[in-house]
Amino acid sequence: MLWRVGVFVAGIALWAAIAASGVVPAGLVPAPSSVVVTLAQQVVTVEYWQAVGLTVWGALIGLLAAAVVGIAIGVITGASTAAELSTRFLVDFGRAFPAVALIAVLVLILGRGLELKSTLVFVAVVFPILLQTQQGVRRVPSSVIETARAFRTPRALLVRKVMLPSATPSILTGLRLGASVGILVAIATEVLSGSPGIGNQITDAQMGANSALSFAYIVTAGFLGFAVNIGLEKLQSVLLRWRPAMGGEN
Repeated sequence: MLWRVGVFVAGIALWAAIAASGVVPAGLVPAPSSVVVTLAQQVVTVEYWQAVGLTVWGALIGLLAAAVVGIAIGVITGASTAAELSTRFLVDFGRAFPAVALIAVLVLILGRGLELKSTLVFVAVVFPILLQTQQGVRRVPSSVIETARAFRTPRALLVRKVMLPSATPSILTGLRLGASVGILVAIATEVLSGSPGIGNQITDAQMGANSALSFAYIVTAGFLGFAVNIGLEKLQSVLLRWRPAMGGEN
């Protein structure tokens, strides 16, 4: 914990040194103190929280949709070799495809609103969730599956009572990774498309030559991603408390 604080303090000190040295124009890199003052002024405004809310809401909708689709397909492909082989090319292609490359096309179809952000977040995070679920299902011991089949356990019951509980650590890891990526993709979408949210506020501040305000929203984006990751880590540890011997997934 101390080394994390030390690295953070060192980073702030380096930032302050660069701003004070004049190596980079003050209009591009403001002093940390001015960013803190600007951020304090913004957090008491409605506009600030509206921007944060729009970003989080867009990322959340995309993440929830990706979780439903990714977990379902991950269970199917993890339990069936034939299904996995038939979808392998599509999955490999999809996980390597940059979601933000679709912005130009999707803006024409969906506009610049919530639908655009949610769709791009969905495309970006559905494959990590799918793959983590798939790997989790594959970790179920074959002896357990064979025993359940020997007792003629219905397929739906086998999935609900055996596969999903065993795959829970991997699923939660996929959701944690997806949540962090989802926030980043939502903000990137706002920057590139002008969709309302934190990214759009960053762009507007840069266009207005207000670097302190731009950095204030950048810092907000960083804290938001950090908070989401820490929150999901805590949730994961609580939900997996019942299986400490198998809690090695990160």
